[in-house]
Amino acid sequence: MQQNMETTTSALPERILYLCTCVAWAAKGDLEHLETDIPQALDHGVTINELKDAFAQLYAYAGFPRSLNALGVLEKILNGQMVNEKMTKWSWGKPFVRPAVWDDAGEALRTGTAMQTRDEGGTPWDYTFCPQADYYMKSHLFGDIYASDQLTPAVRELVTVAALSAMDGVTPQFEGHKECAVFMGNTPEQVAELCRWLEKHIKQ
Repeated sequence: MQQNMETTTSALPERILYLCTCVAWAAKGDLEHLETDIPQALDHGVTINELKDAFAQLYAYAGFPRSLNALGVLEKILNGQMVNEKMTKWSWGKPFVRPAVWDDAGEALRTGTAMQTRDEGGTPWDYTFCPQADYYMKSHLFGDIYASDQLTPAVRELVTVAALSAMDGVTPQFEGHKECAVFMGNTPEQVAELCRWLEKHIKQ
């Protein structure tokens, strides 16, 4: 990872590229690069609460260990000496508000089913082979996680693409979520730009 990534003309806001870079390092479990790049992301306008939400979402794709490790690195940076110099420039962003849907499992399932249908381009998705996985994805992933307003659905899908791009053995999901990112409001050009950025900046 270059210490200072060059400015590039992009269909995506540069801050989103830096956010996704942090998510990719976290998904790889590369905490050394993550510790270097979190301050760069914050310097480029990513908010602390956006990073927290993106790292929390990461557990659905890379597991709790890597999600919690990434949050631990963020917490370490915020608690470190760097805060005294940088905190005036870094933004917490929108305060976290506990989603009301977390208290209504039925509503989480309904809204999650609708969100997943949107994610699939309007085609309802039902995984009858394993009803448990079907329910978990609809109610929790697309219901509970997507209920947080820290990231838009479009950015959440870019975060997912970034995470999957850094993981081995998930090619079907990676290719699928690139399509889902378009269904959620990104352009094909934006998704392609993100993939080029990650290929350039994340060591394979």
